[in-house]
Amino acid sequence: MRKTLIMAALFATISGFAQSTQCKGVTKANAQCKIMLKTGTELCWRHDPNYVKKVVKASTVCTGTTKDGKNCSLRTRDVSGICHHHRIKKD
Repeated sequence: MRKTLIMAALFATISGFAQSTQCKGVTKANAQCKIMLKTGTELCWRHDPNYVKKVVKASTVCTGTTKDGKNCSLRTRDVSGICHHHRIKKD
């Protein structure tokens, strides 16, 4: 029983590695990149010349007010400038 479990764990580990590949890029030290890729690409984000970094919207302080009448201090990236507590869901 124990031997079967060990073999199953070993097979699962090996089959997981079969689907990932190592980056084909070369580092400054002239060594192959160590990053493992799960997708069908051959290069990681560091070595891919077509990689574009995601643009992160700047966060702003919520323009809503609390129950006490004070300004809300939460930050949001929503276009409206209002945090999730103060946005009203419209059905």
